[in-house]
Amino acid sequence: METLYLVVQILSLLGLLCGVLMFWSTRKPPAKEGNPPLPLLSIIIPARNEALRLPPLLKSLQQQSWKRFEIIVVDDGSSDHTAEVASSYGAKVLICKQVGEMSPGKSNACAYGAQSARGEWLLFLDADVQLAAEDSLERIVNSFSKQEGKGILSIQPYHQIVKRYENFSVIFNIIVLTGMNVFTVWKEKFATAGSFGPCILCDNESYIATGGHEAAEESIMDDFALSNVFIAKDLPVTNYAGKGIINMRMYEEGPKQLMEGWTKNLATASQSTHKFVMLLIQLWIFGVIMVAMAPFIAFLTESSVAFFSSIVVYILYGAHLYLLAKRVGDFHLVVFLIYPFFVLFFTSVFLYSLYRTHVLHSVMWRGRKIKV
Repeated sequence: METLYLVVQILSLLGLLCGVLMFWSTRKPPAKEGNPPLPLLSIIIPARNEALRLPPLLKSLQQQSWKRFEIIVVDDGSSDHTAEVASSYGAKVLICKQVGEMSPGKSNACAYGAQSARGEWLLFLDADVQLAAEDSLERIVNSFSKQEGKGILSIQPYHQIVKRYENFSVIFNIIVLTGMNVFTVWKEKFATAGSFGPCILCDNESYIATGGHEAAEESIMDDFALSNVFIAKDLPVTNYAGKGIINMRMYEEGPKQLMEGWTKNLATASQSTHKFVMLLIQLWIFGVIMVAMAPFIAFLTESSVAFFSSIVVYILYGAHLYLLAKRVGDFHLVVFLIYPFFVLFFTSVFLYSLYRTHVLHSVMWRGRKIKV
């Protein structure tokens, strides 16, 4: 039993080390440096029944220190007052039409909005995001200018927690960033896995040359497919974390939507993660299982030293996981206390996502069955 306990503790510490390596640091758009000349920006917001979510985003845009932009809200068949709300904040409202042979949905709405954009740069924002500071937009466009205004710059918004069940997104949010490959200790040595769909900035010239959303339309993960068509043209794709820059609520409709949303995204997105980074993620999750087992095995050894050390490792693992959680959202302290339950939930949804993706070849989202 002592040998088993030793093995479990070694695997726990190995998992903790993998967690440190896989999510070494976050990258955020740097603060403003100088006043580079910036072109007109077209902000394109696809919206379907977003009358309640739009006001925080549109208010935050009105409060920006940098104002050289136009706002285009593409109403994609809304049955609520989406168009009226958008117009009341001065946005240009377009009633979405089919682009080429594209299917209805977000990608088509983005492509239609891009056709009407006057700006040299295009910023695609989900309706449920909100800029966190008055200089957020300025930092975003200045960062894009540093990559010569070409390719893609994307940001994963900081998750704002309102209801308790939303804390179950904690592990998913951590994996979303780490799975992009570029937040590890090795940073740029791995190619990016994709881009973050809620906030994507690109130049219009590259967007047209690559085919944009129209070229990426067949994938359920349009943000990953969009970055792939840019990378295929040797255009840069840069990803940042959004803390202090841009915020987002996720799956506020309830636990069912939370499960459907992560089931839809998880298995497909994980295919783009580098194998070595995926190994680190798997060992980190496996380490949590070992941490949860250690106190019980230590109890069977009847060694107070073993039991105490297992509790110390549990606390260390939880503290590190909570540190990672605060990088991606304002998650509750309960994450630190009972983190094995959140990892178990993540693992269950991930396995279900694999089943839906590779066996049933379909996922459910907002009452619709989507083929994958």
